[in-house]
Amino acid sequence: MLCYSVQVVIRSRLDQSMEESQELKVGSFLYSCILSIVDALQQRMAVQEASVLQLKQELLRTSMNRDELAGQNAELQRKLEERSRLLSEYKKELGQKDRLIQQQQLKLDEALRKLTDSNNQQADLQRELEHKQMVLQELMNHEQNELPGAQSNGYSHPAASAHSTTQSHKGAEELQLVRDALRSLRNSFAGHDPQHHTLDTLEQGVASLMDRLYTLDTHHRQEQKVRVKSPAHKATHIDRDSWPPSTKMSHSHSSPVLNSSACTKVLYFTDRSLTPFMINIPKRLGEVTLWDFKVAIDREGSYRYHFKALDPEFGTVKEEVFQDEAVVPGWEGKIVAWVEEDHGEGR
Repeated sequence: MLCYSVQVVIRSRLDQSMEESQELKVGSFLYSCILSIVDALQQRMAVQEASVLQLKQELLRTSMNRDELAGQNAELQRKLEERSRLLSEYKKELGQKDRLIQQQQLKLDEALRKLTDSNNQQADLQRELEHKQMVLQELMNHEQNELPGAQSNGYSHPAASAHSTTQSHKGAEELQLVRDALRSLRNSFAGHDPQHHTLDTLEQGVASLMDRLYTLDTHHRQEQKVRVKSPAHKATHIDRDSWPPSTKMSHSHSSPVLNSSACTKVLYFTDRSLTPFMINIPKRLGEVTLWDFKVAIDREGSYRYHFKALDPEFGTVKEEVFQDEAVVPGWEGKIVAWVEEDHGEGR
């Protein structure tokens, strides 16, 4: 009975051990499966971590590109605003230029109108000059015809002298009218207008005519002195001042024929003409004052006067003279001067 009980116990324990062994096998299998699953999950996690790392790198690169694009966008926005500002300024300047062009066009039209008027005045002056030339030529011919008949018994007839004096005064008045007309016409042109050269030519022609007339008169009087040496003839001698001296012609290139020992040649430049002007002043070098020079060039307005001089220390210089009674310096036997408009800036 006891043995049977022991067998039963042993069998029950054996069955229990078999069950436990079976459970352990199942648990071991489950553990192996779980390990396989864990390995697979770990591999997937590694792959996902690599993907996440790559995504982070892409995100960082994208963020950097976005920041760079934002910077470029800000720069482009700034440039766009700058371009807009410049465009506004250009439009404003363009409007100002348009207004300036309109003003200049109006001035140009006015200048063309003045030029047309000046050309008409120039034509009138040219005709008047031709008329004066004809009158002077007639006077010269008339004087030549009257000179032989004006002499009688060793002296000149007073009527001829009076007639010559009257004609010379009339010529002086006509010359003054021409000078005033030329001065008025010159003031209507700009500073460097080419018409100044035409006016200079007209003035030179008038001065040349007066020079020829004065020379012819001087020659006739010298012939009279040679033929007739009586005091009565000398008393009727026409004074030189009765003739209008061309040395007072403004901007003239010519001068009357004077005695070289009693006159001074003057060459002066202006800021309105490209060529210099030449005149003669009936005084010796060293006696000519600034007032004599002003009277000779006969210019209206305020000017500054510079003269070429030799300084012991600096050599050749341009000396400015202010006082009218001051003697102007000479240079190699003549006077070289520069006449500039005074705008009140250098005093």
